[in-house]
Amino acid sequence: MLDTDTCSFAIRGGDAKLRAAFQRHSDALCVSAITAAELRFGALKKGSPRITEAVTCFLDLVDILPWTEAAADRYAAIRVHLESTGRPIGNMDMLIAASALAEGCRLVTHNLAHFGRVSSLPVEDWTA
Repeated sequence: MLDTDTCSFAIRGGDAKLRAAFQRHSDALCVSAITAAELRFGALKKGSPRITEAVTCFLDLVDILPWTEAAADRYAAIRVHLESTGRPIGNMDMLIAASALAEGCRLVTHNLAHFGRVSSLPVEDWTA
């Protein structure tokens, strides 16, 4: 499952390492509906038809997984845990992490500092 930052990097063209990783995993690439919402929000906020088209084209290439009841349960547990440790992360990041855990996915992100706080969430950075 791709995080928003990885998608944004790919939409902007990425680099050779990222393109190679996308090719290796092309049959398994997916995003959470939360990531799709963040990408669409960013494009709309920019007000650029070119960016909107690039986001639309990108989202046409990957599976968009719906938000589920299992993800809602994971979100609640993640939020309680992170707040109890005094190290919360952004709500959208918690929603994406919950979606990845509920779907049994590894999360591909450049934001290892935040997502690394979510216990049992496998994370990987294809931009490093």
